Amino acid sequence: MADTNAVAGFLPSRHGLRFANRFEPGPTLRIGPLDPRWIGIGDAAAGLCGGMAWLVREWFEAGRPIPPDPSAPANGSPLFRAIVRRQVRSLDWFRTSLRFWWMGAVGTERALRHTRTRAWPRIRREIDHGRLPLVGLIRHHGPSPWAMTESHQVLAWAYAVEDGTVTLRVYDPNWPGRDDVTLTVDADGVRQSTGEPLSGLIVLG
Repeated sequence: MADTNAVAGFLPSRHGLRFANRFEPGPTLRIGPLDPRWIGIGDAAAGLCGGMAWLVREWFEAGRPIPPDPSAPANGSPLFRAIVRRQVRSLDWFRTSLRFWWMGAVGTERALRHTRTRAWPRIRREIDHGRLPLVGLIRHHGPSPWAMTESHQVLAWAYAVEDGTVTLRVYDPNWPGRDDVTLTVDADGVRQSTGEPLSGLIVLG
C-alpha cells in the first residue's frame, strides 16, 4: 500500500497560473527611470519559472485568487512585475544559480544520490507540514554555466511512496492547468512524466 500525502486544497488546475512560462522577448528589470525596452537586465523569453512558482505558492497561502487570463502578462504590467520580483527572490543573490551549476557539474550519479538522500526527505517534510516546496529540476550536464538555462523550477504538492519508488505531483509553469504532471525518483534515476530530461532535484525553499 502506498504512503501518500498532499498539501490540502491545492490543485495546479485551480491555483496555478493559467498561462505557460512563455514570455515575449524583453528585459525583465529596468535601470532607474529608463524605459526597460531600451535598457534592462535579463530576458523574459528565457523564462520566469521561479517567479511563477513562488507567486503561486504565496498567493495560495494568502488565499488570493489567481487571475483567469490564459495569456502571459505584457512586459511591465503589474502581474509581470510581481512575477519578476519573485523570480529575483528565487535566485537568492545567485546562490540558486550556483547550486544548479554544481548539481549539473557533479554528474548524474551524485545528483541522484543527493536527490534520494537530501532533496526527497526535505520535500516530504515540507508537504507533511502543509507547505509547497519550491523544487529545482536539474536538466543540464557538465560544467558549462550556459547549460543552466535548461534547468527549471516547480512546486511539489503531493507525494506517493510505494516499493521504494517516489512519485511527486508538481505544479509546472511550463504545463499550466495540469494536475497530472509528476516526477518519479527510484534507484534508476529521476524522470518527469512530460518527457523532459532530468538528472536530479534540489529544494530551493
